[in-house]
Amino acid sequence: MASRRGARLAGVLHLPSGAADLAGLATVVLCHGMESTKEGAKHQALAARLVPLGYACLRFDFSYVGESEGAFEDLTISGEVDDLAGVYGFLKERGVGPLGFVGSSLGGAVALLVAAEEPGVRALVTVAAVSQPLGILRRMPAEEVAEWRRKGFREEQTGRLNSTFLDDLARVDVLAAARRVRAATLVTHGADDRIVPVADAHALFAALPHPKALVITPGCDHRYSDPAHLADLLDRTVAWIVEHLPRTGARAGGGR
Repeated sequence: MASRRGARLAGVLHLPSGAADLAGLATVVLCHGMESTKEGAKHQALAARLVPLGYACLRFDFSYVGESEGAFEDLTISGEVDDLAGVYGFLKERGVGPLGFVGSSLGGAVALLVAAEEPGVRALVTVAAVSQPLGILRRMPAEEVAEWRRKGFREEQTGRLNSTFLDDLARVDVLAAARRVRAATLVTHGADDRIVPVADAHALFAALPHPKALVITPGCDHRYSDPAHLADLLDRTVAWIVEHLPRTGARAGGGR
């Protein structure tokens, strides 16, 4: 696969039993967060649950992380939108059926931005999604932002991140995109999220047209690290996909 910018993207495609290719298959694309990869526990668990129900699933690394091309320091939201748009094109070229996106954290914002432009996306689930990108700056001390701009980079847990990430935040309007989404959208968030505030979920839900649903989990953090919270998230996500993404061309059975 390749990003719309031409960068090589690595992914893992899971096909349901009896399927030789993607033709006509309802397919769920799993979009990881900023400091995660396609190997994240939530997305592996979702693939394991959805494939036996007859869905194809694609886990992939955004460029800049994992096995895809690029360096983490160059990450931007717009760049990740190009990545997912490239994945969408890759799937459509192979005759894929109706599509669903599941996006976590920054990947939730990216999934929504692409879903707003692509009518083939029928179901969308966001998990602790960033809906107000400039809030990232507002929550940082002004002196830290100034230092980031002065130095041209900032050290994150995953590595150096260039100030181009900051410049891009002002160009991305997630809530405006949300108003154009035609997919049935489930917005999920932890009430005790200290990384992306729960206010982002409420703002996103308010902007979205119907059909939509909002689930705020009390006591839940950004990563759904409590096993009970994660289990509930997986159940709700699978149920939403099954309800809103018809399994065209697929049949129940084991995955591979």
